Formats: sequence, structure tokens, C-alpha cells
Amino acid sequence: MMQKLFLLLVVVLPILFRPASGFAQGRGDWLPQSDVKSPYAALSVPTALKPVPDSLASLLTKGYRITTTADYGGSGALFTLVWQRQTVICVLTAPVPGTDQNVPTSRCWALN
Repeated sequence: MMQKLFLLLVVVLPILFRPASGFAQGRGDWLPQSDVKSPYAALSVPTALKPVPDSLASLLTKGYRITTTADYGGSGALFTLVWQRQTVICVLTAPVPGTDQNVPTSRCWALN
């Protein structure tokens, strides 16, 4: 019985709780660049980012759902949230020991 529990904790649970955004965190940029002459290359189109005056925690309390997560270049985590028909991206920055950044902070932008 103890061996089965150990097997569950060591092997099965890490697989079940792996990040949902693992595909987005692959190494390298596998998408065609916008300046590449390819039928698969998309144009770079200006996109409005409207600052949202709420924190990530506040948006989650209001009912937004996290749909994807990704590493934000080692300086935090990037979250995509949705609620009704609105999509928001947020960057969560953890406290940094030895600096003035001693509480977690977040910055959010509406995409639509």
C-alpha cells in the first residue's frame, strides 16, 4: 500500500499537475517571423493594449478565469484571463529579496 502511494506521489501527480501552458513554453520560436516570405507568415498588426486599473487578484475575485500561463522572461509569470467576452493579460512579479520590491505586484492590460 505504501509503495502504491509513493508511486502516485512521485510519478502520477507531477504529470497531472504540469502547467497547462507547457506547449507555449517550448524552446525557440517555432512560428514564422512576420518578415519571412512564407505563406504561413502572419502580418504584424498593431494591437491596442488598454491598461486595466485592477490587480490580478482583483480580476480573479471579479470572476475572470485564467486560461493560459507562461514564463515572462525570468521576471515573472504571464497570465491570460477571460470573463464573458473580455480577454486580459497580466504579468505577476514576485518579491525580489534585497530590493524595494518586497510584495508581489501585477500589471494588466485588456486586449478587447
